Amino acid sequence: MKTLFILLSSLLIQSSLFATSSLRKVVNILPAQAETIYANHPYGDRIISFLKNQTKCISFTATGFDNKEYLVQIERQVRAFYPYQNKETGAIIDPVYKIEWQYSTPCYALSVGLLNKTGFIKDAILLKSGIRALDCSIAEMNENRCAHHHGEFFIQPIMLALDLYKGYVSEAQMTVWKEKIAEVDPYLLYKDNLQKKKFCYNHNVVALAGEYIRMKENIAIDRNFLEIHFEHQKQYMSANGLYIDSKTNPPMVYDEFTRQFMTSILVEGYDGACKDFYSRKLLDGAWTSIFMQSPYGEVPTGGRSAQHIWNEAAAAVTYEIYASQYASQGKMKEAGAFKRAAHLSLKSISRWKREDGSGFIVKNRFPIETMHGYESYSAQSQYNLLACWLMSVAYLYADDSIEELPSPADVGGYIIPMQDVFHKLFANVGGNYIEYELSGDPRYNATGLIRIHLKNSNPQLGPTDAIPHKWDNKKKKDLGGELLSVGPAWFDKEGVEHRLAEYTNISYPNTELYSAYTGTSLPEIKVTIKEQTLQKVSFEVAYIGNFGGVSRITQQFTINEKGLIVKDNLQGEVQSMRVYYPMLVDDGEEMTRVNMTNNKVSLSLRDGDITFEALSPRKSVMKRSGISLYCRNGYAEAAYFDVPGKEAEYKVTGR
Repeated sequence: MKTLFILLSSLLIQSSLFATSSLRKVVNILPAQAETIYANHPYGDRIISFLKNQTKCISFTATGFDNKEYLVQIERQVRAFYPYQNKETGAIIDPVYKIEWQYSTPCYALSVGLLNKTGFIKDAILLKSGIRALDCSIAEMNENRCAHHHGEFFIQPIMLALDLYKGYVSEAQMTVWKEKIAEVDPYLLYKDNLQKKKFCYNHNVVALAGEYIRMKENIAIDRNFLEIHFEHQKQYMSANGLYIDSKTNPPMVYDEFTRQFMTSILVEGYDGACKDFYSRKLLDGAWTSIFMQSPYGEVPTGGRSAQHIWNEAAAAVTYEIYASQYASQGKMKEAGAFKRAAHLSLKSISRWKREDGSGFIVKNRFPIETMHGYESYSAQSQYNLLACWLMSVAYLYADDSIEELPSPADVGGYIIPMQDVFHKLFANVGGNYIEYELSGDPRYNATGLIRIHLKNSNPQLGPTDAIPHKWDNKKKKDLGGELLSVGPAWFDKEGVEHRLAEYTNISYPNTELYSAYTGTSLPEIKVTIKEQTLQKVSFEVAYIGNFGGVSRITQQFTINEKGLIVKDNLQGEVQSMRVYYPMLVDDGEEMTRVNMTNNKVSLSLRDGDITFEALSPRKSVMKRSGISLYCRNGYAEAAYFDVPGKEAEYKVTGR
């Protein structure tokens, strides 16, 4: 016990403090001789190649952002939600649900505190509003009545806010707040802990980030809580350094979301038993994630909560932290790449502004009352203000002296295959980028090519996501629909249609839940990389199994500066073949202009265009399904061309 006490006491020892222009005091978390991580990283050769070729990106244009852009985004959100504060309790009331929703209130308090502390705004009324929100949040946490029992999401924004409100409330008030926080029992307040569950996931990590600051400020009672649970969370870190938020088919966005909380624990000064493990794993994950980022700043799509604007805010935290870390060691190439990635994330968020200043929380423009593309837990208040919380954290750790330099999203020249629990593939040439889903989950993603982001286009038209089934998350029920990605379908000897998009080798949850799962055995998936240069990448994905008369499905991909070329091949007995392209036709505010002529279809929406063109067989005729399909980004419709044989070739190009 004495040894354990000494170990836990060391958590509060801060080492290797270094000076940055950030508002929080941080420590150095880069492993000694951090360059060695490149050789040991699963994609280390890509990292080394990127750093070698970083200066060769001739089309690079900086965003023009500085750290103030975070404050700009936060202020418009705060002012939009100020009218929805309950003037008696201080709680933020959701404009649609008409109740306090999850952790909106502490996020609002933190955001107001940051705007005031930085001097970005001088608004006594708004400051008073933030103080009321903080008082309300602390009381709810102290009395174990956090909205929707989301206490895990209260502690970090509250602890960060305390520091920001120093000097703006009386010492007596600050003392009362700290006394109430000190009374919090983590095992009582938090649902996600090892006294209540055998396995704890992202909610638990969110709590740990706040618990560490509480310990650091000497207002925590149970100092064992963090170490026990931080040790537990080690099992969910993949070989790539990504966080696995589920036994199978983990959602992509909860990797980034969870990792940034882990990283914040380290930079705040954690020096416990898990330090070395996480310092290595989180750096691995930071590099993996920067290669997955779209040139438009979007994090990978896939799984629950995808296409929400807070996704990119979470990524910005990680990128700002590592930009500062590398800059502190004089490694400006790496620092500039991560700063660029942070600003690309911020630029993505800025695209989704509503007239009242709040955001469209999901990347579509439907009225918020329709909740189009929402999860069952999504709300206008909590997810806009979550983005503000995360942008606030990014700002607190950001170093504004770092200059943007090209990131992997700009340079490209790589293929990132992930044939693990994440089953994804990413490829990029000079800002022409794709995401491929190797094994879909009908609840959230079709199998196949699900994202195409090309330079000088509109990422939403790409498409930016495939078409999944309709899924009732509350009743855990598949409501049917169509699964659609860019790629092949075929008609068997009886004329029944099959699609690559429908097949998966995910066996959990029970495949009987999915009306789309038609295979009798799980297929084998092979990925072959053929070429990987700055000018061109090419690879092949092959599916081997029983697919409605087809024994092998092969897709060959080539990406170059002009766009994407795909060749599909089927082996087996089929009547005919069909190639699909999901077209976003309605984003909730505007209809896409669709121009279909002979063998191609061109789409135009807002600030971009994209063209899907059949190359082989010659004289192919492009058609439209005429069926409107619900998707996260709006409504889509299938464009397609029919093939009498078993092979087709097509291309996708931007402006």
